[in-house]
Amino acid sequence: MLSKDELTDGINFVLKHPGGAGAPVYWMEKLRGDVARHWFESFRRSDWAALLAEASGVFLSPVSTELADRTFRKLRCVVIQPQRLTSADLN
Repeated sequence: MLSKDELTDGINFVLKHPGGAGAPVYWMEKLRGDVARHWFESFRRSDWAALLAEASGVFLSPVSTELADRTFRKLRCVVIQPQRLTSADLN
């Protein structure tokens, strides 16, 4: 469940998928309000079809592995790992 503060201030959602050479690729966005609530509920229900269909409109920029790792260590975040998603789906 997302807290009221996380909905108001935003929480990082990290989309992680396997890259072409097996190294993971990360995309990250700070989502707020109804968008965060919608994504969290889709994630919680494992609604992969909805997440895959909507990902390109939400996750706009890839991030480095270092930035993703730092985010995992220092901040609470939601990590989504759909196995069928590729970078081409987000471009």
